[in-house]
Parts: sequence; C-alpha cells; structure tokens
Amino acid sequence: MDIHPLVIHYPIAFLTTYVVFELLRFRKLLNLPYWFYVKATLVTVGELGAIVTVIAAQMSPDLTGESLLIDRYKSFMLFTAVLFGIITLSYWFKWSKPIVIVPLVIIGLFFIVIAGGLFGATVYGTHFDPLLAPIFKLLKVY
Repeated sequence: MDIHPLVIHYPIAFLTTYVVFELLRFRKLLNLPYWFYVKATLVTVGELGAIVTVIAAQMSPDLTGESLLIDRYKSFMLFTAVLFGIITLSYWFKWSKPIVIVPLVIIGLFFIVIAGGLFGATVYGTHFDPLLAPIFKLLKVY
C-alpha cells in the first residue's frame, strides 16, 4: 500500500487550502460564524499531517544518506511543520491576530512550495522546475 499521497499530498492540500482561506480577508467571509472553525480545522489537520511527514522523512529508507538535497528537504519540511504548528496553537488558544498570522501564513506557503520542490527534485532531479532553479542554486543543491 502506497501511503505517499496520505503522508505528503494531503497535508500540503490542507495547509495550502488553509493559506488561501486565511488570505481571503473579505468582511463577508470574516463575519461568518463558522469561518474561524473551518480555518482552524484545516490548519490543525494539515499540521498533524505535516508532523507525520516530518517523522516519515526522518525514517524513510529512500531519504537516508548524506545528500545535501535530502538534508535541505528535511530542513524545509521541519521549518514548515514548526511554523504551521505555531499558527495551529494560535488558533487553539484563540490569540490569532491578522497582523501576525498573515505574514506567518505567507512565509509558510513559501516553505511549502520550497519543500515540495526539493522533494520533487529528489525524484525528478533539480532541473525539472525552472521556476525553482534560482532557489535551488541559492540552496546549493544544483
């Protein structure tokens, strides 16, 4: 049984959907009584999945070794999980202020994209995505 989609794709989908919902700052949406809970559920489920992803990345026999690319992927995935963990805690303790959450969400989306690109590069090589090429060069994984 392939658990890759469950461990990798679902957390990314939940967290990316949460980011989009968080960035939709329309008054009509913000005034809905359930909007806070929808976002809190998405970020919580996504964070739980991200934690499983970090654990799976650390234990995966395919992602062991001394590759700089793999180390960078594991680091970005850990940064992503920690950042969204902070956001999740802010929802659970209801101290989420837009002035703090919105920048964290944008940074979190950046980490998701970079971690996804690095993971894709472990499978397809670093030349598969020309948009991430400057970041791969910056991270010295080319």
